[in-house]
Amino acid sequence: LLNAVPLFILLITLQCSRAVSPTGCDDAEPVARKALDLINKGRWDGYLFELLQVADAHLDKSESTAVYYLVLHVKESDCPVLSRKHWDDCEPAVSTRPSDIVIGQCKVIATTCLDGSQDLRVNGFNCTTSSASSVLANTKDSPVLIDFFEDTEPYRKEANQTLEKYKRENSDFASFRVDKVERVARVRGGERTNYYVDFSVRNCSSRWRSPTFGFCRADFINDAEASDLENPE
Repeated sequence: LLNAVPLFILLITLQCSRAVSPTGCDDAEPVARKALDLINKGRWDGYLFELLQVADAHLDKSESTAVYYLVLHVKESDCPVLSRKHWDDCEPAVSTRPSDIVIGQCKVIATTCLDGSQDLRVNGFNCTTSSASSVLANTKDSPVLIDFFEDTEPYRKEANQTLEKYKRENSDFASFRVDKVERVARVRGGERTNYYVDFSVRNCSSRWRSPTFGFCRADFINDAEASDLENPE
């Protein structure tokens, strides 16, 4: 759940003061794309949102500004927000790692100026997402079972273990700590059970004027009978 401002309070305030009318979803798409790009650029964890469609759009227009109330259907890409890419530039990774299918909805309030500058400001947004991968990835006769865990916090130990191993080999990262476990996937098949863990990190050193963030991926390859995860790659 992502909250930039108290969205519904702002929505009620603006709607009480002005008349809001429906507008075409196709007409609102350029504004929606710009707004979602700004939302991506303002985030420090997670993955880039990709716009699937504008599901609903309302407009409050005055002489100088236009305020859009948008409901967007989105999909998470495989690129972390820290890549600072646009979602159109996020190419699918060539990897044996399973790709999580995460879809969701963003409610957005955005204001654009009508003075010719086309400046856009995101007043507030609220996004909710959910993984559909576990349902879609496994079929009745599949020799491989793939699980994506929405509750990733139980795998913080594995993320910490991976980061500590990396810090022993790279002293420049000594002050980094695990910030959030982003995605966890388990692949079971044959004689192996593999875990794939994505997590974000933060530099906690007081020598830095502002926090520095990073993104890590770890692969754990285990025998089917292994009870814990000891060897990240």
